[in-house]
Amino acid sequence: MVGPKLRAVLLASVGAGALTGDDVRTGSAEHPVCGDRTEVDVRLVDGRIAELRWRASGCPATQAVAATAAQAVIGCRPCDAAVSLRAQLVALGDLASYERHAEAMFLRALAAACRSY
Repeated sequence: MVGPKLRAVLLASVGAGALTGDDVRTGSAEHPVCGDRTEVDVRLVDGRIAELRWRASGCPATQAVAATAAQAVIGCRPCDAAVSLRAQLVALGDLASYERHAEAMFLRALAAACRSY
C-alpha cells in the first residue's frame, strides 16, 4: 500500500492534466495484467524535460508515481529520468514490491514520448 508521503503526493495530483502545442509529445503504457494505464505529455528544451503532465488510471501507486515524476524528472535528460524518479520515490518512502510495476509503466510511457523527439 502506498505510504503516507506518497499518498500526499497522489492526493495533490501534481502535474495531472495535459500539455498542448506542436512541440509536445505523448507516450503511454499499460500493464497487461491489471489494466493500469499511464499517459504522459512531455516538452523537451535543449534535450531536457522542461514540462511534464500525466493522466493515469488504476491503482494508487500508478497515480502516485506519475505525480512524483512530474516533479522529479523536470530538468533531467530523458536518459537520467529513471534515476531521479527512483531517488525521489525512495525519499518518499518507496513502493512495495508489488507496486513497482507502476514505476516501470511510467518510465515506458515517458520513453515512448521522448522517442519521438
